[in-house]
Amino acid sequence: MSKIGQFFKDVITTDVDDDEEEVEEVAATSDYEQANQKGILKTDAKMMIFEPRSYNDATEIVKYLKVQKACVVNIHRLQNEIRQRLIDVLWGAVYAIDGKIQKVGTDVYLCTPRSVTVDGMVGAEPDSEE
Repeated sequence: MSKIGQFFKDVITTDVDDDEEEVEEVAATSDYEQANQKGILKTDAKMMIFEPRSYNDATEIVKYLKVQKACVVNIHRLQNEIRQRLIDVLWGAVYAIDGKIQKVGTDVYLCTPRSVTVDGMVGAEPDSEE
């Protein structure tokens, strides 16, 4: 191969290597981007739905609240005095985990831990223009 041919081969080969290095540099994240990625919360966004048939089912609901899972509880199948006892237990559990409880329907409650936010309210009437 002539010197001119070798020269062109070296130039072309070197350019390809430089392009590969540039791709590697672009793929790397800056310190700023890495800092922003650390601030992203990864949550397990699961919600449990319960329809308790006895007071003893309250312990199962509380277990899920303790592991930061939101729960929808439909108590329409319970007798009135058992309903009240179950609601009292749920209020206590939600208070203990610094969460919230919201009535979302007839005999349906949404219990959320502190890590879950709920926007809006069920049953709230929009502002009327009078």
